[in-house]
This record gives sequence, C-alpha cells and structure tokens, in this order.
Amino acid sequence: MKKLIFLLLIVIGFSSCVSHKIYISDYSEKIRIVKNSFPEIYDLYRKGEVIIESVYRDTKDGKMHIEYYYR
Repeated sequence: MKKLIFLLLIVIGFSSCVSHKIYISDYSEKIRIVKNSFPEIYDLYRKGEVIIESVYRDTKDGKMHIEYYYR
C-alpha cells in the first residue's frame, strides 16, 4: 500500500511539471511574431546585437514570449 501511494505521489508530481509552452518552429513565423510583438528586440536582432533562442506562446496566459541573449 505504501508503494502504491508513493508511486501515485510521484506521478502527480511529474504531471504538475508539464510545460505549458507552445514553441514556434517556423523561422518566418518566429520573425514575424518578434517584429510585431517585440519591435525593440527585432531591431537589435537586425543589428546583430542579440540572438533569438526561441519564441513561444504560454497556454496559461495566452501571451507570446521570447528567449534571447546579447552577443
């Protein structure tokens, strides 16, 4: 019985860690979203000052997010 409860707690714990991100993989769609939603980041991207790691929509809040870093 203890093993069953332990297993159930592990399953519940892992299911709560599920990612709520929908990543955009198409390059042209990714750049279009960055251009429209993050114009200041897009400008830095065009100048070669930042590298865009990923663009995704969070299903919890429905907003677009961007991960990037400076060169």
